[in-house]
Amino acid sequence: MLTKKKVIISMAILVVLITGVMLLRNQEGASTAEIKQVNNKVSVKVQKVNFMEKAAGIEFKASLDASEEGIVSSKVAGKVVQILFEEGKYIHQGEPLVKLDDKEARNNLRAAESQLSATQASLTSAEVNLDSEQSNFDRQKVLFDNNAIAKVELEKAEIALKAAKANLEAQKASVLTSQVNVESLTDSLSYTTISAPISGIMDEKSVSLGQNVDSGTILAKVKNISPIYAVIEVKQTNLDDIKVGQKAKVTIGESDALAHDGTLKSINVSADPSSRVFKGKIQLDNPDQTLKPGSFAKAELVNDQKVETATVPIAALTGNEGSYYVYVNDKGIARKRSVTIGETNENVVVIKSGVQKGESVICTNVNTLQDGDTIAVVSE
Repeated sequence: MLTKKKVIISMAILVVLITGVMLLRNQEGASTAEIKQVNNKVSVKVQKVNFMEKAAGIEFKASLDASEEGIVSSKVAGKVVQILFEEGKYIHQGEPLVKLDDKEARNNLRAAESQLSATQASLTSAEVNLDSEQSNFDRQKVLFDNNAIAKVELEKAEIALKAAKANLEAQKASVLTSQVNVESLTDSLSYTTISAPISGIMDEKSVSLGQNVDSGTILAKVKNISPIYAVIEVKQTNLDDIKVGQKAKVTIGESDALAHDGTLKSINVSADPSSRVFKGKIQLDNPDQTLKPGSFAKAELVNDQKVETATVPIAALTGNEGSYYVYVNDKGIARKRSVTIGETNENVVVIKSGVQKGESVICTNVNTLQDGDTIAVVSE
């Protein structure tokens, strides 16, 4: 009996031990599963989408450029004997700037004028001769009709009349050729004085006294800087936000506290093939011509409306041009959201569409996240 009781007790103890082991393993499994679930969460930092009201305007970097540019170049070859302008000087259209040696041009013109006079004299002689031959033919015709002369006499008079007419036409052609030559040489002589193509400031002088220049040689440029243009580069994402005629404020350099009023005059139809931006021109009056081409500036296109803009850290943005997106924290789940962006400023980017008030965007690990991932917010 005692032995049988010992066996029963031993079996009971064994059952208790087995049950305890099983319970312990179940608890360990549950704990491991719980740890595994926590470890699957992606630790991220988030930030609330910032909404703020501001004047409807966009800032651009700009550079000043002349509103009109004229090329001062030589139309004939020659030696420079006078330079009548200075760099930076204001000149008027038609004002003489450079003179070339004109001795050869004058000699050629005098010879051509003498030739023209000679051909004109020959033309006059041919006209007199034609009148004479015409009168002779008319007389011979009357005599022939009255049987006073033989037919051969009339034929001679007719031949002489035709020759006189042909000579007159030849002399007319010769006179015309001489006139064209004189006109051409007169132009060549006038081209030895090179004048300003437009009114403006002289710039980029590249001519010296005694220099031999060829036809087409560029000697300087004339730049009209009243008005002057502030040239901006417009990204495709900003094209819908600006329009020709829009008012602008232009600040020159970093130290210029005065904003110059201007108007957007034009936007290029086509983008630059390398930079993929559209050139725009803001016109500034510049009556005192204090603004100079080549200066760097900052331009802001503004209107009277107020707009509410959303901004997020640029670290929250991922994707590429035409397909940008952010990840929004949806109660611990990362939700991928396509967005349309505007301009960027330092570490902030404007979101034109795709986010709403009260939402938070994920700012870390955005390049490894997947839509629907479970996240753990470590800071906000």
